[in-house]
Amino acid sequence: MVRRLPTVIAVAVVAGALAACSGPNPATHFCEDYGEAVGKLYVDAANYEAAPAEFSATAAAAMDDLSRLRAPDDQLRRALDSARFALTVFSEDASLADFLSRTDFAQDDVVKSCAEHGVELKPAAG
Repeated sequence: MVRRLPTVIAVAVVAGALAACSGPNPATHFCEDYGEAVGKLYVDAANYEAAPAEFSATAAAAMDDLSRLRAPDDQLRRALDSARFALTVFSEDASLADFLSRTDFAQDDVVKSCAEHGVELKPAAG
């Protein structure tokens, strides 16, 4: 029994490591949260002229949500920093809405990085 103990421990450690490695994609939660926060912003930007107050509320909520997001790796962290910068350079909601309405959601840095991590994001339904 004493000789088998190290073997049993080694098997348990390997099994635990395999279970941890086969867990869910750590980028999934981050990407889905980003998609929810920013996807609606893109949709509302296209409707800015008809509903500027709704866009402003969505933009404020998106920025709050983005401030709480934590990327699980360096690639997603760099993409998130780039996206945050792009969303904060506009001093007026009308300018941000104009920029987003002319921008392809699929070209968003985080959306592209999430796709590389196996998570496909689409703009929220309008």
